[in-house]
Amino acid sequence: MLLGRLFHVNTIDPNLSALIEQLVARPFALQTSARKAAVLATAETLLLLKNKDVQEFVHRVFAQPVLEPYLYDMDRLVRDRALDVLELVVLDVDAMGVRELVAALARRVDGCVVLRCLAAVVKQLPWNRCIEGGEARRLGLMIANMGVSLLLSIHPAVDGSDVDTVQTQITSSGVDTTEAQITSSDVDSIQTQITSSDVDSIQTPITSSDVDTIQTQVAKAAQQSPSASSMIACEAARIVREHSQTTFSAHTASSMCLLLSNPRVQQHTQLVQLVLSTLLQTLRLAHNRTHVQMVPRLICTFAIRAPGLRGVFDLALELLGSCNAEFVQGLEHAIRTRIVDVEWEARDTVLEFVTRAVRELAWPCVELLVTQQVVDDAVRALSDAEEYVRASAAYLLAAVVERGDEERARYVSEHKHLTQSDLARLVADSEAFVKRAALDLVHALGTRGVGMWIECLTYRTLYDLADDPDFEVRVRCARILALLTQTSPVNTSELQSTSLLLEMCRDSSRYVRAECLRSLRELKQNTPDVDMTSEPEPKRVYVGERTDLWKLRNVDLAQLEASLSAEHLYQEALDTQVARELMREKSDANAGNNILDCY
Repeated sequence: MLLGRLFHVNTIDPNLSALIEQLVARPFALQTSARKAAVLATAETLLLLKNKDVQEFVHRVFAQPVLEPYLYDMDRLVRDRALDVLELVVLDVDAMGVRELVAALARRVDGCVVLRCLAAVVKQLPWNRCIEGGEARRLGLMIANMGVSLLLSIHPAVDGSDVDTVQTQITSSGVDTTEAQITSSDVDSIQTQITSSDVDSIQTPITSSDVDTIQTQVAKAAQQSPSASSMIACEAARIVREHSQTTFSAHTASSMCLLLSNPRVQQHTQLVQLVLSTLLQTLRLAHNRTHVQMVPRLICTFAIRAPGLRGVFDLALELLGSCNAEFVQGLEHAIRTRIVDVEWEARDTVLEFVTRAVRELAWPCVELLVTQQVVDDAVRALSDAEEYVRASAAYLLAAVVERGDEERARYVSEHKHLTQSDLARLVADSEAFVKRAALDLVHALGTRGVGMWIECLTYRTLYDLADDPDFEVRVRCARILALLTQTSPVNTSELQSTSLLLEMCRDSSRYVRAECLRSLRELKQNTPDVDMTSEPEPKRVYVGERTDLWKLRNVDLAQLEASLSAEHLYQEALDTQVARELMREKSDANAGNNILDCY
């Protein structure tokens, strides 16, 4: 790094130039791994300087024959450094330089390293400064098509029995299969299209023999070892993924769908993730909306686990606002299919997606998505054995009540499986994050004025919530207490909501005090003055509630607001946290374990 900075200061210093050339000229076999990494780091630093003279110097000193041994080094760190340098070198080589690189790779036998180098080339070709855009795209397409063909040769089309199994799964999921029929001729058709329409028509310095040689050698290596086959398939998928970042290909989309439907591919989690990410990026670039109909089918593919599902749902959320009713209905059916997945992470991911859609999009865009059947599934999920699923289901129902239309909100509040006892059980859950979600649901019902939300609350329940160890639970409790105080005293006098709210003004957490301050300001604005000298009217204001209102109007809000300042914040952290745990060394002395957490 120092050499790079010095070279940037004085780009024509012959002493520095000679020093760098001396470092590179040392026999490769005599260099240690640390020295190799340092040499490559110097090259990378110089290339990042964006200086034409410097870059020409690097291209001369780190020519392809010099860089090539580093790409095949035994040390993975050295190889990764060399690939980083290769990516920067590709930015400034012409088409003939790319051809020479591919020809050199064709002479190597290490299939994984060859494919990694090709992935680096495909990644940087769109940004190459020496190759015309159309030619760069053709070069990338040729290499990417080789990757697709390699994937299909390693994982050929499923046989007849596998086709029947896949089709049965698709049919049972309820997804339209008119465009999803899988036959053994599909792969042959795709490979023929790739060979005839794409590769043969490309006029580039890269000869077809170079590509064929690489593909033949790598495919042969994959056949010789099952472990090598899996690694080679992953590297080939990375080539296609890099190409899909900037270019849409219908052949790529079709091929990736076929691979995801292949039971042999589904056994390899890493390969599924790579193929899925390639397909999702390809679909993002699709101009033809017919391709987005693949999204519901991907959701119904049970081989795609929770991490992959999140990527599919991200794409679905991008498409949801601009797609037609057919897409939304297919998406709703796919959601209902995966919401009963045996893996709780998948169920949780589905509920989180619907919640995001309801909160981030306008209600007309998601009205067909959040059907009564989806609400029924969410209500059933409130009794799920996994606490994360229960919390996500409560958040979803709260979002529907808050953002949905009157009909959907009332359907949630009057659901036969969302009774007073069900809400009370959810509010009293053993997990704090489930309580938070449950209180959000109760608050949403109360704000919307629907359902028997008050009946699920008792003084004992509110008292326990106000004293809960989790400060976010106490924040939501204060929010509900403020809502109860604004409700008719006839219904809430036994809950003593105002008294509890006043007590929470002295809570140890500044977040709880801030919520109390906000609620009290709102209440003082909305509550009429009570004349304490006049005779109380029992039919309108209860004596106890009348006294609480009087106390409410005499709260010193300025003092309460002062307790939220930074000075009080640090003192609060010292008083409540430091003495108990945060200033104690938990392992070796003076190892930096004492962390002051001013939350």
